[in-house]
Amino acid sequence: MDLPQSATDTGRAVFLPLRLLRGLVDVTAVLLFLYMTAAILVQIFGRYLFNYSIAGTDETATFAMIWLTLLGAGIAMRRNQHVGVDFLILACPRIVQLVVGTVTFLLACWFLFTVAKAGLQLVDIGLRVKSPAARLPMAVPYAALVVGFGYILFEYILHSLPRLIALTKPEAK
Repeated sequence: MDLPQSATDTGRAVFLPLRLLRGLVDVTAVLLFLYMTAAILVQIFGRYLFNYSIAGTDETATFAMIWLTLLGAGIAMRRNQHVGVDFLILACPRIVQLVVGTVTFLLACWFLFTVAKAGLQLVDIGLRVKSPAARLPMAVPYAALVVGFGYILFEYILHSLPRLIALTKPEAK
């Protein structure tokens, strides 16, 4: 959802938190990718050039990959880059599109919320369990479920709700 050209200062202020959140997610994704790449390269060079393996680098790179994957899915949702097959539903009358769209929207929201909520339970368990090599709390990778699926849900609502609302309005002739 880009800022409209005709937005007033008040409108810009409303969009500012959204832009800040998206910027934070983008920067975090880049940093996670850079860390993951660096950790893997350090592991490769350490193992094959110096015959020394740094404990935990592969594990923390895996944690970064988990976070990157889930944040990346939210970024893809923001850009409408997830695969969708909608040619059949677009051929249906608007009322059918509205009903199917609403049911799909509610089911998707329920699923994303349920996974994020289950992630909270895993985070609670992960606070008491350490990862084998890096000895980090397992809450670190488990929290990616909460943040990632929560962010996907947020972007899904921002993307889907305007389309559903548009279906409730009469067609322009």
